[in-house]
Amino acid sequence: MAVEARGLGLADIACAVCSWPVPREFWNRDEGVRCAGCRQIVRVSVFPAIDRAVAGIAPETLQAETEASCFYHPESRAASVCEECGRFLCSLCDLEVDRRHICPRCFEAGVSAHKIETAEPRRVMYDNLALALATFPFLLIWPALIAAPWALVLVVTRWNAPSSVVPRTKIRFIIAALFALAELGFIVFVIYMMIRVNLRGRA
Repeated sequence: MAVEARGLGLADIACAVCSWPVPREFWNRDEGVRCAGCRQIVRVSVFPAIDRAVAGIAPETLQAETEASCFYHPESRAASVCEECGRFLCSLCDLEVDRRHICPRCFEAGVSAHKIETAEPRRVMYDNLALALATFPFLLIWPALIAAPWALVLVVTRWNAPSSVVPRTKIRFIIAALFALAELGFIVFVIYMMIRVNLRGRA
């Protein structure tokens, strides 16, 4: 199973599953590389701008009236042109995505229309979902019959799914599994006691 890596800094990229660092020589390989920490196949896609000096991002001011200015910052000199809408962009507004230069407005529109595959605007937090399914019906028996098994299914099937872009542990999955197992065990015990009392009553 291939998983995406997340960036933690200019030169520090880690596996999205176990946070094990991925060496620079394994970046931008189509076939990916096997993570040394969790043994999953990790595919790291890094834009060339990661090595760009931060000082070069500041836009240059206009020196003459004949110079082209940025559409969003009229006082800044244009450094490139948006390949979607044709607007002039300063170095601050120039976004390099999939080897193309686009403006912030076109980038936002592309993300909303799901045209930019490398952009991931949202993620499903499966660990939070599993924890909710395991804890909300805790005081009620019959809803737990459905929610607890579903919580265990999420824990098993989504254990290695990409989580938040912020590093986090598997503690929610673990707590959800413990709650679900406790609920199922309690339900089995209650059913057993009900059957036992019923049999005694008939005897």
